[in-house]
Amino acid sequence: MRALKVVGRRKAPRTPAEFHALGARLDRELSIVKPFTRKRGLIFKAHTWDELAKWESQRLVEERARRHQ
Repeated sequence: MRALKVVGRRKAPRTPAEFHALGARLDRELSIVKPFTRKRGLIFKAHTWDELAKWESQRLVEERARRHQ
């Protein structure tokens, strides 16, 4: 069995601009593989468990209404 030949190594990103460029490249590749849009992230900070439950139930009702349009 032959040993794996390594030709070079990928340079790791070091600056924030390089990380953003790498992320943008990966997003472009992902859009080719999975062409449908991704959901955007959301942070909701509830003060109480009841407030969270109310918000979640309202969000589910709105999503179901959008699906049936």
